Amino acid sequence: MFEEAARDEEPTSGWGTVATHDEAPAVIDTLLRLDPEERYTKTELSEAAGVALKTLYLDGTLDHLAASGLLEKEETEGEETLFAVAADSDVYRAAAAFDDAVGDRLADESE
Repeated sequence: MFEEAARDEEPTSGWGTVATHDEAPAVIDTLLRLDPEERYTKTELSEAAGVALKTLYLDGTLDHLAASGLLEKEETEGEETLFAVAADSDVYRAAAAFDDAVGDRLADESE
């Protein structure tokens, strides 16, 4: 019942949007650790995230993350598309704050 509803509708929440792409969490985790001053190819992002390049192509994860505000997509005619971490975006800052908060909580629990 719930699965059918989830498939029939476009997500309307941040977590729902991330959940529509299986590899998005691994890529987001990687983006939080990459240098925002650098530009990356799909292959470089794939390798850094440990996600098969074919998967990123087929499910559109990188385009989805660019539309969500976590990546900036730079397309130049005749050249490979490059991506940059959108470290100045509200979505990126929220993801980084979540990552920091959970990391702090886990560190406190291990003490």
